[in-house]
Amino acid sequence: QEVGTLEAIKVKILIMGDEQNPLTLRIELTSENDLFFHFNHNLDEHGFRQVQEHQKLMVDFPEYPNVLIRMLNSCIKEPHSHLAVFVIEREGLARLDF
Repeated sequence: QEVGTLEAIKVKILIMGDEQNPLTLRIELTSENDLFFHFNHNLDEHGFRQVQEHQKLMVDFPEYPNVLIRMLNSCIKEPHSHLAVFVIEREGLARLDF
């Protein structure tokens, strides 16, 4: 397993549909240090159910964007106690760990 670097990543969360009842969620990650780094993750309610079961999430899809925003904001406001780690595997699969 290779060890990466610690750097700031810009996160953009886009919601298709009503904010209270989203149809699709798109998360874009970019880096100002690496202009070629651009990662997209699209998730609809069906895909979220699979993630929810796999990760034992206790929130429903409409609540997910706000929970994600709160967790990311915690990383910004309290970097000494909250950290997000983005892991990309060789196959192109990735995850964001908090």
